Amino acid sequence: MPAPARVPTHRADGSAVYFHGLRVAPKMAAATGGAVIAAGLGISGAGVATADTGVWDKVAQCESGGNWSISTGNGYYGGLQFSPSTWKAFGGHEFASQANQATKSEQIAIAQRTLHEQGPGAWPTCGKRAGLTRSNGGADANAQPGGREDSASRDDVRTSPGALAVDGKFGAATTRSLEAWVGVSQDGSLSTADIKALQSKVGATADGKIGAETTTKLRAAMGLSGNGAWDFRSNYATVKALQSFLNSGAPAASAPAPSAPTAPAPSAPSSGALVVDGKFGPATTRALEAWVGVSQDGSLSTADIKALQSKVGATADGKIGAETTAKLRAAIGHGSNGVWDFRTSYSTVKALQEHLNG
Repeated sequence: MPAPARVPTHRADGSAVYFHGLRVAPKMAAATGGAVIAAGLGISGAGVATADTGVWDKVAQCESGGNWSISTGNGYYGGLQFSPSTWKAFGGHEFASQANQATKSEQIAIAQRTLHEQGPGAWPTCGKRAGLTRSNGGADANAQPGGREDSASRDDVRTSPGALAVDGKFGAATTRSLEAWVGVSQDGSLSTADIKALQSKVGATADGKIGAETTTKLRAAMGLSGNGAWDFRSNYATVKALQSFLNSGAPAASAPAPSAPTAPAPSAPSSGALVVDGKFGPATTRALEAWVGVSQDGSLSTADIKALQSKVGATADGKIGAETTAKLRAAIGHGSNGVWDFRTSYSTVKALQEHLNG
């Protein structure tokens, strides 16, 4: 007889189950930072959250029988049974259109973002059974996949003998393959001369320094649009695309496709676009302050918050809460997602950054 349909316990459907008792320090923006290159952070600003992978395996075993590529037609997908709206809301589309099409580590990264905002209650039954907590699950609003995985839902390991592992990590093997494509000595380390050769190949300014222009031009050479990344070597999605491109034979792009305007360092938003990274740092704060029409000091004061509330039609009490966040989301063309403080919501900050860039 046919197996009974699995009923997922994951209740997150895109409307965040947020805890209104949560309080976030008003100056958290200064702590998170906005610079692309900051002490203790990777160049891209996105870290790999520390988590006990075993706890996610337990949640997946309960939710889907441990099948990370499951799609039964019940409206939920992948090992952790994401709804399409939740998958999209927390940035899953940067990896795949549906969770079951993403790798295990990509699904866990989106789960960590969900966990950060909604807590273990997003998996009310299976999370409890697995002993899931924010700590052991690696809750992180900006979580990124954590490298090579033993069980993936699509073939992103070596595609042929000698081919690069498509794992999103810019290591020596990827460097040598890139050097071969550029036509320089393959020593596994990008020198200034190598970078200049790469820049000349993709049509960027050959100054020997990797930045937003070089990354955007490289993405264009691979047939991709700009994604706001500053240094392609530290951007998971760009490195994966580059590895696939190099594995395919990497045809030369003599005339790179037109690319998006170059995004400068986020410490200077007045001179160009913000990096759309979902992090509410000083650069995003200054751009928001400029939009509101107050002094751009990179830190939201009570007066700044009141001005923002007045602009979006919320009660001007100087305190950020669900109403202010919902009104701000409406002002930038998005429906409410139940978030209490927009500064801590990855999807809301990304949408805000895109709006401010526009």
